[in-house]
Amino acid sequence: MQNLGRLCCLFALGASSVAAAPGAVRCGKLLNVRTGELLADQIIVFDASGTITAVGDAAVLPQGVTPVDLSGMTCLPGLIDVHTHLTSDPTDNGYAGLGVSVPKEAITGAKNATRTVRAGFTTVRNVGAGNFTDVALRDGINEGGIPGPWMIVSGPPLGITGGHCDNNLLPYEFHYKEAGVADGPWAARTKVREVVKYGADVIKVCASGGVLSKGDLPGTPQYTLEELTAIAEEAHKLGRKVAAHAHGTQSIKDAIHAGID
Repeated sequence: MQNLGRLCCLFALGASSVAAAPGAVRCGKLLNVRTGELLADQIIVFDASGTITAVGDAAVLPQGVTPVDLSGMTCLPGLIDVHTHLTSDPTDNGYAGLGVSVPKEAITGAKNATRTVRAGFTTVRNVGAGNFTDVALRDGINEGGIPGPWMIVSGPPLGITGGHCDNNLLPYEFHYKEAGVADGPWAARTKVREVVKYGADVIKVCASGGVLSKGDLPGTPQYTLEELTAIAEEAHKLGRKVAAHAHGTQSIKDAIHAGID
């Protein structure tokens, strides 16, 4: 269990987080996720950057370092959530979401990132955010400006006109489309290039309808196989993986055949 990586936060069941700093933590029990074992009376040592340098019994404790005492608690590595929307608030669904500004979305992201890392999640994949607010949030965390987990972010999700990843709440005279809307293989390729240009680590696509959008059905295919294949090819050329929202059986099959990751 040596060299487990940077210690963003260490969590104990029933305990608050311990901020990364030079020092050590004594755990009553430590979960070894590779073997499933609970190891008794373990010391975790980390340097000033938060990188774990040693894990073991008291023999690994550097001279002069007094560990934080969590001997009555169980420690475990940080958890990973592969589907988050940290810049969103679930109370802002539907028409209420039309009143959310870009700055407000960014502030919501900072709040949720802090809550997420304090809950024990040290890595998340954020698949869908408006106006690249998740990119700004990721960068703010990486620069040490705000607390939060490591973030793999998609920026605006790609979708068809009128689909699950479009905004269908406003009437025609507004002529509004979400930033990720792209129809046809070449427009979809262009959109992949655009979101990568502005900082996306991963590409998110809506292959089917969904349950929280107006005017579509969850099981209805939206992007065609041809469009999904173009998206996957373009993303892979740029070193990015693709995640798909796919509720319906046909959309799931299309995503697999297209090479969606």
